[in-house]
Amino acid sequence: MAAAGTSHMKSERDSHVSATEGSVKARKETKAVVLDIGTGYLKCGFAGEPWPSCFVSSMVAKPIWETRRNQEETFVGRGLQNSSLPFTFTNPIKHGIVEDWDCVQDTLQCIFQAELKIQPENHAVLVSVPPLCSIIDKGKYAEMLFEGLCLPAIHIAYQSHLSMYSYGKTSALVVESGHGVSHVVPIYEGYILRSITRTVDYAGLDITRYLMQLLNESGNTFTENQLNILQDLKEKCCYTSLDLTRDLNSPQQMDYELPDGHLITVGKERCLCAEALFKPELFGSQQPGLLQLTLNCLKKCDEDINKKMVGNIVLCGGSTMMEGFANRFQMELARMCPNDNIITAASPQRRCSVWIGGSILASLHSFQELWVHRSEYEECGPSCIFKKCF
Repeated sequence: MAAAGTSHMKSERDSHVSATEGSVKARKETKAVVLDIGTGYLKCGFAGEPWPSCFVSSMVAKPIWETRRNQEETFVGRGLQNSSLPFTFTNPIKHGIVEDWDCVQDTLQCIFQAELKIQPENHAVLVSVPPLCSIIDKGKYAEMLFEGLCLPAIHIAYQSHLSMYSYGKTSALVVESGHGVSHVVPIYEGYILRSITRTVDYAGLDITRYLMQLLNESGNTFTENQLNILQDLKEKCCYTSLDLTRDLNSPQQMDYELPDGHLITVGKERCLCAEALFKPELFGSQQPGLLQLTLNCLKKCDEDINKKMVGNIVLCGGSTMMEGFANRFQMELARMCPNDNIITAASPQRRCSVWIGGSILASLHSFQELWVHRSEYEECGPSCIFKKCF
């Protein structure tokens, strides 16, 4: 019996080693994939590349069937564009938090097959998560990636860490505003100071809706179904004012062509919509603005850490890309902290700072030992994720 037991243990060990070696081989022979799962878009591409290969909307569609057959079928990406079926639309990610894991898994499957044209079981994947992601959700990410998509190896990284890495820093105050959520995250020598990290559930989508409100108050009739048009208008026409009183008294008008060919003229709305990032009460939120969140965070830092943070403020996310935002943010911080040497960095590529940081990290030789392999997950469960990733 002892011999049989020893043989059985040896067989299990050999099987474990073989599985790990296979996972390592797959990782070495193919490029790792980097996934930034956001409220508005999923950004995807290969480690070591300078820019994501594809941007896929987080929105998914469920067909409206006359019967309940195939009710679970989900359409994403090009599958949605090529279908003539009537749909109901939904977003499985709200304010950066996954609410429908099956829908996200369907979207990732579509990305691997239709966009990246790869088999997921052949590629290690680095995926980003919010800075205050719960332990339960980290486990669900691992379950989806290993059990749902059969990946050979994964690494889960905080979005704020990756954004900071895209700037080549190991300490920074990350001010991030994307599509559905904004964060202010102090990171000191690689460690997130979670007790003073702050998240607010407003971002680019709220600014787009506020722009719709402003335009409708001027006589237009935009609806929620036209938010994609309004987002394009916002990106092409709107800016952050450095002198709001002057710009409101003498607004610079600009024409925008709608998809149907009609022109609308945008005036004071061009600069007013961006003010909501500084004053969220403009669209009805009681949460502090990004500037106030940043100031509050700096005040709560210890003196030594504060000195490091004020000289290493980095802007990240698409909502900080609005023309003039970086200059206004720096100007306001310098005015409110006259005795500090405030330095705000704003990379031209900060719309994809999370993905770029992940691409850099996953391609480093020193990082390769931090992949969590499928065999480790099968043996130890989610605990191996926490040991290697956080």
